[in-house]
Amino acid sequence: MKKRLYFAILAVVALLFACNRENELVDTDGNVYETVRVGTQTWMSQDLRVTHSPDGSALREFRPGLEEPSYLAYGGKTLYNAMAAQYGAGSGDGLVRGLCPKGWHLPSRDEWQVLSDYVTAHPELWGTSGTVSRALASQQWPSAENPTALNQTGFSAMPTGYLISYPRHTEILDYEENINRRWVERGSTYYWSATHNEHYPLTPPAPNDSIVIPGTPGWGGWLGNDSFQVHSYIFLLNINQDPPRISSLPDVHYCAIRCVKD
Repeated sequence: MKKRLYFAILAVVALLFACNRENELVDTDGNVYETVRVGTQTWMSQDLRVTHSPDGSALREFRPGLEEPSYLAYGGKTLYNAMAAQYGAGSGDGLVRGLCPKGWHLPSRDEWQVLSDYVTAHPELWGTSGTVSRALASQQWPSAENPTALNQTGFSAMPTGYLISYPRHTEILDYEENINRRWVERGSTYYWSATHNEHYPLTPPAPNDSIVIPGTPGWGGWLGNDSFQVHSYIFLLNINQDPPRISSLPDVHYCAIRCVKD
């Protein structure tokens, strides 16, 4: 009798564990993510950090001028170019799954706007933060003067910055100093959307674009001409600027990813 009861308890525990695992949000690499409900949308409350596509193939690691799906993991952040963020775009039901777990997708420009508009229309979500941007920002935001006033929505955005990389002109930065310093100075988070900015590119690339290393002869601080590149919209958030903005960056840049539930 005791033996049967013991095995029955084990079966119940195993079933509960299986149910909990089924409800977890897990990516291709087995990373587990927390989620949050904001209005009608359910979002990841952590940035994506997967390094394989949904079919299991490994993404390339960043190198200057790489024009294929790739990522850069640095300083606890994982950034992706738009080719990786929008992996497999154009298939299925119209949603761009990209690198997101099954049942989730890369948000469109409009879905980012829905998030911003919802929090803007509900000042009760701002708490003591007083702004939409601060209500969406993590309490671990490094430059926050009053961290406890942040993140009333639970969205937990962190400043990720972005990496600049053009196919013909790449700003090659020192990993130990320049990239880290540049990210800190930006103090903003940049999230990819699944929506291309139809206004770019404006003109064909200039034939004399080149790779120039900062501090070497010929370096003049020029980072390439954005108008020559295909752009995708991004969601740009800074705790000192309100509300968050919808902007765009060239697809060869590297930004963070948040997924939204289908």
